[in-house]
Amino acid sequence: MRARTLLAAIAVLATAVAISAQTPTPTPSPKPLDIAGQWTMTLELSIGTATPALEIKQAGEKITGTYTGRYGSAPIQGTLKGRALEFSCEINADGQTAAMNFSAEVAADAQTMKGQATIEGLGDATWSAKRK
Repeated sequence: MRARTLLAAIAVLATAVAISAQTPTPTPSPKPLDIAGQWTMTLELSIGTATPALEIKQAGEKITGTYTGRYGSAPIQGTLKGRALEFSCEINADGQTAAMNFSAEVAADAQTMKGQATIEGLGDATWSAKRK
């Protein structure tokens, strides 16, 4: 009788070990890059080069802050997923509202970024930024 009980306990234990070996251990999500702070941009447009500034605030993947350029400051909103950054804003250019959409890849060290932009009324542009 004891031998059967012992064998049953060993069988239950072996089954539990086999099940736990098959169940993958969840890996923690990597911490998002920290891009909060002051950035100096270089914006290459068909009409010339601009050097606006970015102030980025970050809460996880959510990006907010301020774009400051020739026509003043405008609030930005966007996301950072991995190293892919996207944000947008609307500026008032001499009484005309213009939407600006930016996408970029952030360097692994989070000190630079480089990407593309679409600016209403001016078309496509390339841009880069360095942390101040």
